[in-house]
Amino acid sequence: MSRISSLERREALPAELRWEEFASAIVEAPDGVEILDLKNPGNRQEAARYPRGLAFGEQAELRWLRGENGLHLVYISDEDKDLGEGSVPEPLTPVEGEPGSLLLWGERQADGRYYDGRIPRLLEYPKWAPRPKAGGRLAVKIRHYELREEGDTVPLFRCVRIAVAEDEQ
Repeated sequence: MSRISSLERREALPAELRWEEFASAIVEAPDGVEILDLKNPGNRQEAARYPRGLAFGEQAELRWLRGENGLHLVYISDEDKDLGEGSVPEPLTPVEGEPGSLLLWGERQADGRYYDGRIPRLLEYPKWAPRPKAGGRLAVKIRHYELREEGDTVPLFRCVRIAVAEDEQ
């Protein structure tokens, strides 16, 4: 069963957080954005230091944001897991059909670097990410869900993995 759960007003990420569920993270700070390989355990501590982040893998996603009232976390699991003590898990209904994708900025150049005319610098994507052909793009694959609450249906999505954009394969 797929579930969504959340925790609010936390000082830090939970000590019992299951980092092994996540393959990648997109983390943000006022001075920049990074994509981290969470299969490398050293990057897990680095990710936790960012005030905003999105960790994702094949079966789960975690989003966090540090605000005035502390850390707010939202977790989606396809394996009936939640964030632990204090979280209130709610069932999610997976939406059938093909997963979607979100295109990342920039096209891969012949020299292997990524460039987008709207951004005044070369883009840095991890060396461990898949490599599209020259002119190709990377994407983040997503899964869609529905959360049913109080008679309403709320559409949600979660990130699954970084891949070569479908039209580039």
